[in-house]
Amino acid sequence: MRDLGRVIAHIPARGGSQRVPLKNLRLIAGKPLLFYTIEAAKKSVSLDELFINTDSEKIAAYAKENGISVYLRSPELASNLATSDQFNIDFIRAKKPDTLVMINPVCPLIETADIDAALLAFRNCDADTLITSTSTQMQCFLDDEPINIRVDEQLAPSQSNKPVNICNWAITVWDAVKFQQRYETLGFAVLGETRKLLPIDPIKAVKISTEEDFRLAEAIMQARTAVRDDAPARYWNEEQS
Repeated sequence: MRDLGRVIAHIPARGGSQRVPLKNLRLIAGKPLLFYTIEAAKKSVSLDELFINTDSEKIAAYAKENGISVYLRSPELASNLATSDQFNIDFIRAKKPDTLVMINPVCPLIETADIDAALLAFRNCDADTLITSTSTQMQCFLDDEPINIRVDEQLAPSQSNKPVNICNWAITVWDAVKFQQRYETLGFAVLGETRKLLPIDPIKAVKISTEEDFRLAEAIMQARTAVRDDAPARYWNEEQS
């Protein structure tokens, strides 16, 4: 088990958004989208410091109202052309963490336990990068070529297929020193040299990019309050029909 040193998390929340205007402050289930990752991160016992990384004075004001420190990035690092590499290395250079955690505000179903589990998994692995993911054993193709199946034999049950992992970036953890070294050598670093993909509940990986995503995430939140976690499974009964 390695020493993670100074663990600093940031929630990147820029003011602009093309597909969903002002989405970080848009209400979802009665709270701003940004509220959910802030609350999850605030309760984590694994973080030494937490920042909102933004270019927006309005988002900064909301963060301060909720007791969160703010890192104001330059407007150039908040444009649609700014990359994850660029705003992460900017934050690393400014705050000098040993371990950097990025918590994605467009994944509002992430919980504190997921953040702590990601840090524990990172502590216990040898990779310099951890990325949350989901996986599927459904039949997958890329450019019409099969990925996890054979097309020259009988179709196998999906549970027999190799899982295909999909990065969702809800939570990402980096060795910040190695990130900076890699960036300064190659000009990119977010995927790391060695990485661990950490599967999370697909429901928690729901990511808001469009209006449809907003409606889906809000419906899930409302359903969670309507149905108890310990509610027993129910089945059709012929006598009741």
